[in-house]
Amino acid sequence: MLKNFLKVAARNLLRQKTYSILNVLGLSLGITCILLLCLHIREELSYDKDFPKHDRIYRVCTTVWSKSSPPLAAEMTKAFPEIKTFARFADDGDNVLHTTDGKTARLKGYYADSSAIDMFDLHTVAGTPVDGLSTDGSIVLTRSVATRLFGKTNPIGQKLVYDDNTSFFVKAVIEDLPGNTHLHFDYLRPMTAKNSGGSASSKDWMFGWTYVLLHHPEDIQAVRARLFDFWKHYRTDEKPADADKEAATARLMPITDIHLHSNLIQEMGANGNILYVYIFTAIAILIGIIACINFVNLFTTQALKRLKEVAVRKVLGARRSQVIAQFLGEALLLAVFSGLIALVLCQAALPLYDELTGRQVTMAFIFLPSNLLLTAILVFATGLLSGLFPALFISHFDPAASLKSNKPPGSPASTLRKSLVVFQFVAAGFLIIATFLVYRQMSLFHDQQLGFDKEQVAIIRLYGSFKDNLLKHPDVLKREFLSDPDILAVGTTGGLIGDDLSVEGVVPVHPEAGRQYPTVNVQRIDDNYLDVLHIPIVAGRNFSRDFHDSACFIVNEAAVHALGLQHPIGTAIVNTTVNLQGKIVGVVKDFNFMSLHSSITPLVLEYRPEWADYMLVKIRAGKSPQTIDWLKNKMATLAPSTLFDYGFLDDHISGLYRKEDNMSTILKVFSVFSIFISCLGLFGLAAYAAEIRTREIGIRKVIGASTAGLVRLLSIDFMVPVLIGNILSWPLAAWAVHSWLTEFTYRIDIGWQVFALSLGLTLVVALLTIGFRCWHTARINPVRSLRAE
Repeated sequence: MLKNFLKVAARNLLRQKTYSILNVLGLSLGITCILLLCLHIREELSYDKDFPKHDRIYRVCTTVWSKSSPPLAAEMTKAFPEIKTFARFADDGDNVLHTTDGKTARLKGYYADSSAIDMFDLHTVAGTPVDGLSTDGSIVLTRSVATRLFGKTNPIGQKLVYDDNTSFFVKAVIEDLPGNTHLHFDYLRPMTAKNSGGSASSKDWMFGWTYVLLHHPEDIQAVRARLFDFWKHYRTDEKPADADKEAATARLMPITDIHLHSNLIQEMGANGNILYVYIFTAIAILIGIIACINFVNLFTTQALKRLKEVAVRKVLGARRSQVIAQFLGEALLLAVFSGLIALVLCQAALPLYDELTGRQVTMAFIFLPSNLLLTAILVFATGLLSGLFPALFISHFDPAASLKSNKPPGSPASTLRKSLVVFQFVAAGFLIIATFLVYRQMSLFHDQQLGFDKEQVAIIRLYGSFKDNLLKHPDVLKREFLSDPDILAVGTTGGLIGDDLSVEGVVPVHPEAGRQYPTVNVQRIDDNYLDVLHIPIVAGRNFSRDFHDSACFIVNEAAVHALGLQHPIGTAIVNTTVNLQGKIVGVVKDFNFMSLHSSITPLVLEYRPEWADYMLVKIRAGKSPQTIDWLKNKMATLAPSTLFDYGFLDDHISGLYRKEDNMSTILKVFSVFSIFISCLGLFGLAAYAAEIRTREIGIRKVIGASTAGLVRLLSIDFMVPVLIGNILSWPLAAWAVHSWLTEFTYRIDIGWQVFALSLGLTLVVALLTIGFRCWHTARINPVRSLRAE
């Protein structure tokens, strides 16, 4: 019996090749899109879950700061018996390390407590990591870095040298961390090297990230219940007036929530956003709906052409359950075949996926048991759900009526198909409108005037002997660079626009009684920084060594307002964080020194050329490649051992919107697929409609109907559902995009034009799809048409 079912199914699928190909192509594309989106969603949701103790690890933070002070961890461990241990990380930045045989690498590292090894179950490859984080002058490398620097040589005991000639000895090598974690580093150093001097006891210094490990997962409730009182007591001795306010912001964040739910000041790195997981999930569901509707419509169309076959089966004694099983089997056969093709398409699409997400996914990952199970569920759910309606619908017809006609009177199939087309184009229209609006928002990000000139500005990271020489003889080295006529200006800064600048306390020397002053962003620059970026000064002057500006400030307009300054020039202010007092010598026009996700906040510029980490070089337009080569050669001459590490400011700023750019690209790709899949269905339905009206078309042509008139007649039945579906998508798309836009301070207005564009695009594509098939049918010789029935 099973063999007979399979033979009949294969024979029917081959007999109706056009419909079968359209069905398989549409469903395989849909499953491919869903699989790729599910891969991304699963990866995002899996962050930090590979750590065996992830359900007991929490980061101590506030609603504003991701960092905390040095003594907090030890104080919490004393106050909360539920805490088993703590581990802290502090940033060591990007550093150039040298081996004794001349190899050089730029590496990202942290200072860390030795307890981090056990808390995060960092696997040992060689040596003793706990000793490596307990002994001064030692360093712990990851496996990939150890291989990169030492090859097959045993790295334990090998010497590494910083650019400042500080040397370390490799004590241990640990396994590389997985990609799905917020912890990313190349090496670790002992925390004792960071916490030196009196600053180790400071409760105001946001020095690093504090993690606690609980004895049991359920202990979190007890810790949270007493956290406010602890924090209030912890802060009372240094800031009693702010203790209650700060305690109200304290919280313990599960480590698994950091990637998708945390966007605090000075995170370890760029995190994701749960909103984008919801968006990608919605896209996957919409693509699935479109593909399933396509499958149902085309499969129902195929089934309706087999009414006489079903009637004959029933007359010969077939039960309704057998007819249902036959159609369900054919639907599942199509779905399984589509699933196999989808796996092949997934492999072909992996390079695009890797480019969009920045990850390296191999086909082996897709063939993991969990992913194969997901594919199987998608295939069988699609096959069953899509084949169930046609099976039930066809099997209930009376054999006598079915033998008389292929078009049962009063059949609701046509109404259902049109309703499904409406729903299909609601989903497609939603994606099209969302794509256009997201594209416009991204254009705003990239084209918005930021208040400074970001074009043609090279960023050179300062390292080693070149940095030392620049700090000692800035004028000499700058003159060397400016000797190239294509270099227009050179300046230095301690932090880049778009980075997390230091947040510090700055108040007037004579503050107003009772006034609360907010914290401000502070950036350390030299006297040429403003000239390089063409940042306008609206009052006062720029920094200048001629005026001995070792303790002077320039503020933006937002800082003038925040500090309540009526006459800012000459006003004395004090940076309470670093205990530096000086006068304001200039006011700059407000400019966007952070991403456009945020509004412009108070900014204080300090004249601190000795804190420089970057050199900015303004290059003449069109001269970037040769000027970069000239800079590289010049640096090789001035400081032969220094790594030449450069980028461009506009690229750096564009990187602030990488998540949104990726989402925009994904929306574009899947919107195209959604329209294509929808049009496959329309093409099949149009072919079916033309086929069952072949004799009518022949009669109309005989009595004088034109080809254009016939195309219009056949097309109108499908264009109306497409039109209705697109219009119904408008409020849904507007609501969804408006909710997304609330994430940004600077955002576009949702105008009527995008809806008109979506409607026009959808109608044109649908008309071309339907019109082609209808035109082909309308051109058939009426003699052949009249013989069709």
